[in-house]
Amino acid sequence: DVFIDNDGNIYVPDNSNSIQKWLPNTTNSITVAGGSFGSEMNQLKNPIGIFVRNNNLYIVDNGNFRVQKWAYGATSGVTVAGGNGKGSALNQLSNCRGIYVDENENVYIADRDNNRVMKWMLGATEGIVVAGGNGEGRNSSQLTFPLGIYVDNDANIYIADYYNDRVQMWAQGATNGITVAGGNGGGSAPNQLSLPMAVLVDTQKNVYVLDTFNDRVQKWALGATSGITIIGSDGRGSRPNQLQSPFGMRFDSNGNIYVADTYNWRIQKFSC
Repeated sequence: DVFIDNDGNIYVPDNSNSIQKWLPNTTNSITVAGGSFGSEMNQLKNPIGIFVRNNNLYIVDNGNFRVQKWAYGATSGVTVAGGNGKGSALNQLSNCRGIYVDENENVYIADRDNNRVMKWMLGATEGIVVAGGNGEGRNSSQLTFPLGIYVDNDANIYIADYYNDRVQMWAQGATNGITVAGGNGGGSAPNQLSLPMAVLVDTQKNVYVLDTFNDRVQKWALGATSGITIIGSDGRGSRPNQLQSPFGMRFDSNGNIYVADTYNWRIQKFSC
């Protein structure tokens, strides 16, 4: 995953069980959370997602089945979601991935193995199911391995529904989602996706999809039945305009797209 704050700092979960931060125009990172493997409040275990809100780090601490909040400059975190072991109860999480934190510091988390998206209100001891939670499947009330999520200003939740090769949008309070990208089987045609891992939405409701197995980013206009490739149109590779198994994607404050380009071991910035 990758996150860019309003000051242009870049945050990346690292396989050293830490969160690394790059200041603008620097080549070396600093550790801002974790750094050792474990379950204590100053440790992380396979962190996989990151979100920054009000200078606080929100970390998907996947191996501990929890979300940790690290205040700016802190040497340990506090648990704001999960932390009660792996499971499907409302106070538990199971192999999570995507995270979004809204302006009220409510935490949305893609609870992958439970095929649901959970919302944890600020200070809550359990979450509520806001999408999925009806078992694995392809119908409009179901998800199969939800990964990346994005919440727009109207509290609509956009979900990269990984094994269903689609992006679903769940309106606030809805019991079913609608397909806004893909949903035509796995493939590389303009109206298809293949194992999407991340989703972003701009102010015009255009949907940007990290189409991981196709090593590309697709843009789907509001109401469109197919997408256009805006990144990765030259196929898989290591050139500046190519990707290899991209894992995460975020906007910066200027609308540039940053991609965690996994097997090229780099973060790429694209002006779109």
